[in-house]
Amino acid sequence: MTQECLDGTLRTKVLLIGGTGFLGRHVLDRLSTAGMEVTVVTRRPAAVPAGHGVAELHDRAPRRAQFASMINRLAPDSVVNAAGEIWRNDASLLRAANTELPEQLALAMADIGSTARLVHLGSSLEYGPLPHPQATDESCPEEPRSEYGRTKLRGTRRIFEIARKASLDVVVLRIFNAIGSNMSPANLLGRTVQTLDRARRDGRPARLTLFDLRQHRDYADARDLAEAVLRSTVSRRLAGVPVLNLGTGRAGSAYDLVRGLALASGVEFAIDVLPAPEGGGRSLAAGWQIADPTLARRHLDWSAARTLPETLSWIWQTAGEGQAQPVAGCPAEGT
Repeated sequence: MTQECLDGTLRTKVLLIGGTGFLGRHVLDRLSTAGMEVTVVTRRPAAVPAGHGVAELHDRAPRRAQFASMINRLAPDSVVNAAGEIWRNDASLLRAANTELPEQLALAMADIGSTARLVHLGSSLEYGPLPHPQATDESCPEEPRSEYGRTKLRGTRRIFEIARKASLDVVVLRIFNAIGSNMSPANLLGRTVQTLDRARRDGRPARLTLFDLRQHRDYADARDLAEAVLRSTVSRRLAGVPVLNLGTGRAGSAYDLVRGLALASGVEFAIDVLPAPEGGGRSLAAGWQIADPTLARRHLDWSAARTLPETLSWIWQTAGEGQAQPVAGCPAEGT
């Protein structure tokens, strides 16, 4: 049954790519509670919660043809791409997930003349670094410093190139450091949860270790970000607004996160801060980054609702629910 959503539009059927990854699972939950009919596109159908539609993605078949067939058959009102590669530092894997997959999805929608809105989850690391205390808005230079950021930006640009030629309805949401329940153990907070939980069960203090990266980031609650995705699927106010930044506009450090989570757990702890490693990972190039979410407030009537202590408390309270994947499958920034 068709349901009127948020601002009066009638977008109720959503095709969700990457709905079994960290952020994708929160998006799936929010879309479902809003009354959306969601079909999850995944290579792991067993990981999709009961009660949701599933479209299995097969590795041996061309992505473009599979996507076109799914969209033709299901006729979604919106397509949300929450898939991507984050943690494995392999150039071919990053390129396949962050550049080629969104390109194939956009080409498939162009092939069949789809009128569905494509909501693509991008990354704050598609931008270049800015000095403290400047906030990153949508007009800031796109100068990524990591291979992860470069592959994400190439994916975004290919989507826009295809959209211009085929008149697709596209919005890119650039995520600033999503945190929430059931994060990958490859993530700093995911590892911290595991360490605290082991210490709690063993009845001993937890010894927590982190690198002294001296970075400050904009950490947003995954539930707030999922709300923004929902609003992006239904809003009628996005014409001509191709990119929106999603963040809190506030900065925190890795030390703040680890200490806050340990305090929320109630477990006795000590923190060892080690010298930062030589070289750089996906986010070491920038020492400061926060979002300017002005456009998201204006066009989605959205802003981050939860405080960092609330989010950290939720992460601890829900520790152990579900199975966090060692390799996250969503383009959400972490530590």
